[in-house]
Amino acid sequence: MPSLLVDARMLIKYGLHLEAAIDNMKTFGRIVLCGMISQYNITSTPTGPYNLFLAVPNRLRLQGFIVRDHYDMLNEFYADMSRWIEEGKIKWRETVFEGIENAPKAFLALFKGENIGKMLVKIGF
Repeated sequence: MPSLLVDARMLIKYGLHLEAAIDNMKTFGRIVLCGMISQYNITSTPTGPYNLFLAVPNRLRLQGFIVRDHYDMLNEFYADMSRWIEEGKIKWRETVFEGIENAPKAFLALFKGENIGKMLVKIGF
């Protein structure tokens, strides 16, 4: 039995990440699914997580969501996030390619997982 069990997990990837989360969930745990980037460019039928059957005896809840489900909270989000950034409470990392000529390289790197955080191409100034 794992030494660390999880109550809630947010996944933006599929495959091994989902399998690892399912293996380590507490009873009645929740998994939030938002995006499945590992599935975007597949050319064959994917196999499901080998351990999905554990969702039943562990009474797990897997729920997908998308941003537009929460547009009613957009103004509150902008106000809170702006304040938190100003206060230094929000930190992030991103990958930046310099120059429009590097846009194709950045695009390809994105789908190879060669970025940390957002993939950006800086043009001009």
